Amino acid sequence: MKKCLFLLLLPLIGLSQSGISISGLSQFNTGESIVPINNTFAPIAYDLRNTKVTLSIFRGRKFTFGTIALKGSVAYNIDKVYFYANNSINIPNYEVTTRSLMPGAELWYILFQNENTFLYTSIGSFATIENLNIDQKNTQLDEDLYKNNELIPFIRAGLQLNYGRVFINPFISFDLPKIEFEQFDDIFEYNLIDGIKNYDIRTGLEFGIMF
Repeated sequence: MKKCLFLLLLPLIGLSQSGISISGLSQFNTGESIVPINNTFAPIAYDLRNTKVTLSIFRGRKFTFGTIALKGSVAYNIDKVYFYANNSINIPNYEVTTRSLMPGAELWYILFQNENTFLYTSIGSFATIENLNIDQKNTQLDEDLYKNNELIPFIRAGLQLNYGRVFINPFISFDLPKIEFEQFDDIFEYNLIDGIKNYDIRTGLEFGIMF
């Protein structure tokens, strides 16, 4: 696992002279999910608080055919979920808090650029390294179920807007199915052709402050 983490963070090591940004996200969601009970499904309500802090490093170089840039990032993510009791299926109140390390790397090709705006397309991947720790309340859970090692390749197109030290980056992403792995060599067994045929389209928004 240490070898996997080093290789995933390798793009960051070579970018020490590039721009650095730190960004954050904290959002609250409430809703209802379902759990399987006796060959059927029952509803269970929950509250979710997601908090994430991301450190990014970005470096680009102009060529005659355009600008190529490399972006690396490491995110620390916390999910705190509170599930409400459902007495009809004998499920008590319980709470689970998970913490994960999420490195990523992305190669950009900038199609258009002016002083404050650039349009780009990119290819890359992001990973989730197994939970750093798990807090459980009022329940007994198997921690092996929460060892979540996965990598998701993607192709993106986006627009970055810069206002002084503040940047906003909306994008659309074509995500390939996730690659679950225990050892780094497991990633090379991934069937890329099947992955391309089964992509998902997702949108996103990134923002932060450069310093």
